[in-house]
Amino acid sequence: MNILFVTNKNVYPLIGGIERITYSVAEALRNIYGIRCFSLYTQENKFGKTTENVFISKTCLQADNPVAKIADLLQKEAIDVVIAQGSDSRVNNLMPMLREAVDRCTGVKLFFVYHQMPGFELVPMDRETLFNRIWHGNTYAALKQIITQVLLALSPRLSQKMIEKKYKIPYQKADKVVLLSNSFIPQYNHFVGGDKNHYKAIPNMVSFLSQELAGKKQKEVLLVSRMDERQKKVLAALKVWRRIDPQDWKLNIVGYGEDLEYYKHLASKWKLQNISFEGLQDPLPYYQRASIFLMTSAFEGWGLTITEAQQCGCVPIAFDSYSAVHDIIQSGRNGYIVPNNDVDGYARVLQELMNNDTLRAEMAANAQKDVQRFSRENIAKQWKTLLENL
Repeated sequence: MNILFVTNKNVYPLIGGIERITYSVAEALRNIYGIRCFSLYTQENKFGKTTENVFISKTCLQADNPVAKIADLLQKEAIDVVIAQGSDSRVNNLMPMLREAVDRCTGVKLFFVYHQMPGFELVPMDRETLFNRIWHGNTYAALKQIITQVLLALSPRLSQKMIEKKYKIPYQKADKVVLLSNSFIPQYNHFVGGDKNHYKAIPNMVSFLSQELAGKKQKEVLLVSRMDERQKKVLAALKVWRRIDPQDWKLNIVGYGEDLEYYKHLASKWKLQNISFEGLQDPLPYYQRASIFLMTSAFEGWGLTITEAQQCGCVPIAFDSYSAVHDIIQSGRNGYIVPNNDVDGYARVLQELMNNDTLRAEMAANAQKDVQRFSRENIAKQWKTLLENL
């Protein structure tokens, strides 16, 4: 079987969750089942980094006559299935062209995988975040965000109608829509009003191959994220850290993005102690050392960093901001889920974990055990079953 993965950026595992999971799924299908994987992407990532050891070929889609070029690629490589890795990106807009190209070939199937929480566009932005994005972002993005927030406040129904097309077109063009959680099926179908049999839920697989990943644990707290306040709400993590007494504990923040300098400014302004912004790094050594992991996102499609932390025996704490978090964390057993936006409650949970070595060790062991249900073997098997039965 030959599969073509379609992504927005040239796949490099360290630049984002979609790229990391695309790499992981392709690698697992290749190594376990001998499936031949190819890559089609719409733009180079800004770091110019790539990976060459998973895909037989990688092609950047040019603007001129894209349908013909996609169809030629499908025929040349004898592609059986196209997997479009969608989110709020160019890949969603490619679906009509991908459908047209697929229809020019014989027997090719088109899957659309949605790597985000359906309806995330309707999650209101708090005023502090909105003002920050206006002050630190570009003028066009700021204006767009103001309009969106005003519409959300004045007419939620109109706001919903404005985004329905983003969900309907991929649904109509794909042979199957794949979501990351069963809980997302009614949420996606709310915008489509379609057949629920048109969906399939397959969670993301764990990122790291080895099961023995926990290193010698240090008094370190970790946050791994794109530095994007609209979604990731790293500001909430800084507020949590401001509320506790870190003493001999350290907070490492790993990731890059347009809000990084703003977070550094706030950390300096608030005189936050024992905090380090590490930038773009391989997160594995940080997971292996850290004892506690923080996720403060306003919404997520899955929360790949949570399962990465659990693999490494790093106990996660997350806000109850999206339904799929309950697929990963059993609160009080292998991590904690805190009521959404409850910064004080989040700080209390963090302080309790920092102060209780026995509780932390027990939850870390549970996390490493429980996360194996998302092993590469288990998730690759689900993918193979779907690919063979459609």
